[in-house]
Amino acid sequence: MTVFAIHSRPDDGPEAIAAVPDRFVWTAFILTPVWALAKRAFWFFALWLAVAAGLWFAQTHIGADAALLLYLVFALWSGFAAPAIASRALKRAGWLTHGDLAAPDLETAERMWLERVYGPRA
Repeated sequence: MTVFAIHSRPDDGPEAIAAVPDRFVWTAFILTPVWALAKRAFWFFALWLAVAAGLWFAQTHIGADAALLLYLVFALWSGFAAPAIASRALKRAGWLTHGDLAAPDLETAERMWLERVYGPRA
C-alpha cells in the first residue's frame, strides 16, 4: 500500500483530482530539472539551477569528483523530497489539500476519495 496526498480543484469539478504518491520518485532523481518543470515546481527548478551552477564553479576548488558526489547527494535528496515538492507546487497553483489516503494504486486512491466525498456510484 502506498500513501497518497489528495488534492483537488473544486471549481473544475469532481474530475480535477491529483493524488501524489508518498514514495521515492526516480524521475526526480535522474532528470531533476525536467521533473521540476513538468510538475511546475519553478522555485525548485531555480534551486536546482543554483546548486548546479554553484557546483560547476566550485569544482575548481573542491575537485570534479567532489562536485559530482555533492550533485548526486542533491539528486538523491530530490528523489525523496519530490512528493512534498509536488504537493507544494499544487498548493501554490490553487489546489486544495484533503489529507492522506492509503491505497494500492493511483486509480484506487482517486476512486476511494471520490466515493468518500460524493458517495458510491449507483
